[in-house]
Amino acid sequence: MTLDELAREYEAQFLLAQAKLDGLAPLLCIYSGKRLKELRRKMLIYYDMACECRYTASLLRQYYEDDGE
Repeated sequence: MTLDELAREYEAQFLLAQAKLDGLAPLLCIYSGKRLKELRRKMLIYYDMACECRYTASLLRQYYEDDGE
C-alpha cells in the first residue's frame, strides 16, 4: 500500500465519521438529560476522529511534496 492509498483510506474514514455526525445532529433537538449528554460525548468522539483522520491524510499527502524542497 502506498502513502497515497493510505491517505485515501484516511479520507474515507473522515467522510464516514462526518456522515455519522450529520446523522446524529438532528437528535440534539430531541434528546434531553442524560441521553443528551451521552449523545454530545459520542458526537465529540466522532468529531475528534474526523479531525485526526483529516490531519493524518494531509500529512501522508505532503510526505513526498516536502522531499522536493
